Amino acid sequence: MSKSVKAALAANGIIAIAKGLAAFFTGSASMLAEAIHSSADCGNQALVLLGQKQAARGKTEAHSFGQGKANFFWSFVVAVVLFSLGGVFSVYEGIHKIMDPQEIQNPWLIVGIIILAVVLEGGALKVALKESGTKLKDIFKTIEKSSSSHILVVLIEDSGALVGLFILALGLIFSLYVHPIFDGIAALMIGILLLSLSTLLFVELKKLLVGESLDRETIKQIKNLLKEESNVLVHINSVRSMFIGSEEVLLVISMNVKDDKLGSEIEQDIKELKHKIQKMLPHHRLDIYIDVFEF
Repeated sequence: MSKSVKAALAANGIIAIAKGLAAFFTGSASMLAEAIHSSADCGNQALVLLGQKQAARGKTEAHSFGQGKANFFWSFVVAVVLFSLGGVFSVYEGIHKIMDPQEIQNPWLIVGIIILAVVLEGGALKVALKESGTKLKDIFKTIEKSSSSHILVVLIEDSGALVGLFILALGLIFSLYVHPIFDGIAALMIGILLLSLSTLLFVELKKLLVGESLDRETIKQIKNLLKEESNVLVHINSVRSMFIGSEEVLLVISMNVKDDKLGSEIEQDIKELKHKIQKMLPHHRLDIYIDVFEF
């Protein structure tokens, strides 16, 4: 099981309880929206862990390529159901409080919760960045290119949570010193943030669910390796790929070989090519099939 998911689940569990209590004692709509946000995050991570457990079952008679796509499915449920429902509820609560603004009670309790949440969310994000080998400045690039659905979920959740806390803090300041209506506005913005995160996760996971391939540059590297390293290759007919799990790739290569080569020579060449391709892509688990035709 992923360390980043476990760290995020533990952090969000504590934060969700703290935010819920703070929302009850302060009457803050934006704090309630953030409590919903963190509760949704907990549900998200629980479903991601479920997906990882199912994906770990491996190959069966009914699933000859394994069950790695269970990760994508449960993460997709996260995007469509939990984030969306949490976002809609937060938008509703924000609009309600904008129409009927009320003074926030015990504002320093909210300040304490914000500090606690920033520390815990920041720690969870640090674990996720370390696991994915990503720097903070490259987080959006990783979200766009990563095929690890649990990394996508945790990075989007934790970075979104920190943005939500920033909105919460601004809402508190403006509510106290300008007008209570800003508490409702902050709740509305947090709801919109959740819906935006849901859309982003939806788009990225849809690509994996429908069968995303390795990127063009990686396919080019594989073709170059075949041309440079094979002793039997005449022509590459096709190189096709599809992610069948988090960092797990089905790779199918079709190529023409010299008709004067012995079967044992071709077999040894294919074995070496598979080893070299896997070595070239150490961050992926490859299921490689090479079809050869005499030319």
